[in-house]
Amino acid sequence: MGRKQDIVEAINTVDARLATLHDRILASGEAPLPEGTWRVRDALSHLAARANGVARIMARVEAAANPQAAQPAAPRNVDEINAGQVEERTSKTVAELLEEIRTGHAAAIAAIAGIDDTVLAREIPLGFRPGEAAVGELMVMGGARHDHGHLDQIEAALK
Repeated sequence: MGRKQDIVEAINTVDARLATLHDRILASGEAPLPEGTWRVRDALSHLAARANGVARIMARVEAAANPQAAQPAAPRNVDEINAGQVEERTSKTVAELLEEIRTGHAAAIAAIAGIDDTVLAREIPLGFRPGEAAVGELMVMGGARHDHGHLDQIEAALK
């Protein structure tokens, strides 16, 4: 996992799942998720914010390659980041959030095409816990695998 075709296939699987759930999501965007305080639309806001994570991962590749360069600001905690993603999209409709996800995924797929396979195989720090992983694997882990977890929650809310 982590080759270009694997990453694209993983993104396409998320898009296919969203397409299957599309009408139910539109009908129940305000439904609460089974756990936590988020509604379906909040989870979609989070997914929309992260839909094209390629630039974020590639910035980490650059930082790992140039440790003397200016480092990005220390990240806020994950709860603050997630809350900001939801807050930034409160004026968007559920349909607009779904479109933002689709557009972000298309941009990610286009960006992946331009990344050399040696870069995808390069190990960089995980960032959120000790250890390293290949760039391509991080793109799947923080992208489609992450998205499927939230889609599981959304699907449970739609039952």
